Amino acid sequence: MPVGKIGELLVQAKLISQEQLDHAFEVQQLTPGQPIGQILCQMGWLKARDLDHVLDFNNKRRKLGEILISQNLINEERLNNALKISKDEKIPLGRALIRQHLLDEDQLARAIASQHDLKYVSLAGVYFDPALSSFINATYAQRLRIVPIRCRDNILSIAMAYPLHREERLQLENWCKMTIDMVIAKESDIIIAQQKVFKMSGAPALEEQGFELSEDQIRDPVKSKYVGDFISADVDFLVKRLITTGIMRGASDIHLESTEHGMIVRFRIDGILQTIELGVSDALISANARQMVSKIKIMCDMDIAERRRPQDSSFKMSVSKEGKRRNVDFRVSTVPTQFGENVVIRILDKRSGGITLEKLGYFPEDIATLHKALEKPTGIFLVTGPTGSGKSSTLYAVLSHINHPGVKTLTIEDPIEYSIDGIVQTEVNEIIGNTFARLLRAFLRQDPDNIMVGEIRDLETATISMRAALTGHSVFSTLHTNDATSAVTRMIDMGVEPSLISTTLRYVLAQRLVRHVCVSCKVPYTPSAQLQSELGIPNGSGMEFFQGKGCPSCNFTGFSGRRPIVELWVPTREELLMVNRRPDNLSLRNIVFSVPGRMTMIESGFRLVQAGETKLEELLRVVPYEQIEAGREKIAQLFEAA
Repeated sequence: MPVGKIGELLVQAKLISQEQLDHAFEVQQLTPGQPIGQILCQMGWLKARDLDHVLDFNNKRRKLGEILISQNLINEERLNNALKISKDEKIPLGRALIRQHLLDEDQLARAIASQHDLKYVSLAGVYFDPALSSFINATYAQRLRIVPIRCRDNILSIAMAYPLHREERLQLENWCKMTIDMVIAKESDIIIAQQKVFKMSGAPALEEQGFELSEDQIRDPVKSKYVGDFISADVDFLVKRLITTGIMRGASDIHLESTEHGMIVRFRIDGILQTIELGVSDALISANARQMVSKIKIMCDMDIAERRRPQDSSFKMSVSKEGKRRNVDFRVSTVPTQFGENVVIRILDKRSGGITLEKLGYFPEDIATLHKALEKPTGIFLVTGPTGSGKSSTLYAVLSHINHPGVKTLTIEDPIEYSIDGIVQTEVNEIIGNTFARLLRAFLRQDPDNIMVGEIRDLETATISMRAALTGHSVFSTLHTNDATSAVTRMIDMGVEPSLISTTLRYVLAQRLVRHVCVSCKVPYTPSAQLQSELGIPNGSGMEFFQGKGCPSCNFTGFSGRRPIVELWVPTREELLMVNRRPDNLSLRNIVFSVPGRMTMIESGFRLVQAGETKLEELLRVVPYEQIEAGREKIAQLFEAA
C-alpha cells in the first residue's frame, strides 16, 4: 500500500496529526523498509489496535496472494492451487505455499509483514532473557505461534508467524498490562525461540495434561548396528511429538508421506485421515524428513540403508498419564515411493479391560439380544465387516462379558490390541510357524471353555474352529464380509461344508462405524432433498437433522468419536436348514430380514440419524449401496406408519 494512503487515512481519522505523520516520514528515510504504521506505533503516537482498525475498516489491507504476485514470487495459477490446498486442509495459505516449495520461510514472513504493516525481524543469534517467560503462558504462546523477545518501557515486543487478531491482541494486553508491539518472524525461528524462552524439552502442552512418553522400552539407538547414523535432537523431538500427538488424539495410524514438495504428516482419527496442528513448522518436518524415517527405522530395528524395498517391523513404548502407566505397541510399514519413503505407524494401544458393549455405543435392545445369544454354551459366534469397522473391539467387549473365574478363555490374535485380566492371550507369529491354525490345534489341548480366533482367513482355520465348536467349546471370530448373511456364503466359498456351518453357527453380527456429531458444536442443518430422497425420507417429513459446525474439540471436522451400526442375525432352526441347501446371499438375506423385529444395518444407522447423533452423509459413506437400495423402502414405511 502506498505510504501516503495509510498516512492520510490516519490523519483523517484524527488518530495522528499531520506534523506527526511528516516526522514519521523523516524517520522512515533513515530506516528504509520499515512500515509507516510501525514507526508511528513505536513513537507512541498510534496504537496498534487503532492501526489495525483503520486498515480493516477501510478495506485497505492487501491480500497475501496479491503481494506475492506483485513481488514476482508466484503466479496466479500457483496461487490458486495453494488456495485450494489451504481450504481443503484448513491450513494457512502461507503454509500451503511453503509445503509446495513455492516460497521459503523468509519470503513468506516478509510478505506477511508487508501485508500487515509490521516489522520483519530475524531471531537468529538473538539473546532471550529467561525472565520473558513470566509474561506469557507457554501453552498459549505455542498455540498462537508467538514468543516474547523484549520488554522495555512498558512495551512488550512479541514475534509471531501470523499476526494476532484484534481480540487476541487486546486479550494479551489486558493479561500483560502492557502495550504489545507485534513483529513478524519465521515460524521455525519462533519455535526455536520458544524452546529457549520457555525451556521446552518436548511437548509442553501435552506434559501439562499429565501425559508422559517413556522411551525406556525402545531399542537403544546407541546399541544399534547403525551406530554411524547421526540422529539430531530435532529429529528425536519431532518423532516423539508425532507419536505423542497420535496417542493423545486417539489416532489409529500415523502417516508420513513423501511428496514432491516435502513431507506431509496425517493422522487417521475416527476412520478419516486428518491434518493436525503439531506445534512445529512444516518446513522443519520436511527439512528432517529423511532423518525422521531413519529414526523410526532404528526404533524398530529395520535396515535403514534399505530404501528400495518395503519393510515391516514393530516397537514398544510406555505411556504414563496421571500416574497410570500402560504399554503401547506400534506396527511400522515403510514403502519406497517416487519422492522418498512413506511410513505408516499403526498404534495398538493396549488399554486394559473395561471395554463393554455399552461403552462402544450399542443400543440397549441390541445388547439384550446379543447377551441372550451368548447364553448358548457352545457354537461359533462371528463378527463381520471390513477392516477398521470395530470388529476386534466388539469381540473384546463380548469376551469381557463372558469372562469370570469359572471359565477358561484363550485368544489367538494378530496382534493383541487389548489386555484383559483373567484371559490367556497369544499372538500369531508366522515367522516361527505360529499360525492361527497351529495355535488353535494347541489350544484344544489346553482345556478351554471359550476360544477367540482373531480372524478366519482360510479353510483350515475355519474347519478347526467349527470342529472345536462341535466338541463343546464356544468359538468367537471375525470375517471380512459386507453383511451378516454373507458370512455363510463366504465360508462355503472357502470350502467349508454347509452341514458344518448349520450345526455350529449361533450368531452373526455385521457392523460399520459412523462418526458421531461433535456435541460441542452441534447445530441443526437441512440435508439436500436429493440426499433425503435417496434414503427414502419423503419431502416435508418434518424430521430434524444435526451436524457439527467445527470447533477445536473436534479439530474442526464436526465429528468426535464413532458409534457402531449393526445387523444381528441369530439363526432359527429353519434358516440353518436352508444353509444346507447352499443358498445365494440375496435369497438368504430376503428370508432372514423379512422376520419382524430384525433390523438391517441401514435401519440401525437411521436410528442414529433420528437421534441427532450422526449425519445422513455418514450412512452413504459406510453402508454398502445394495443395502441402501433395499433399505429405502423400509425407511419410507417408518414415515407412513407415523
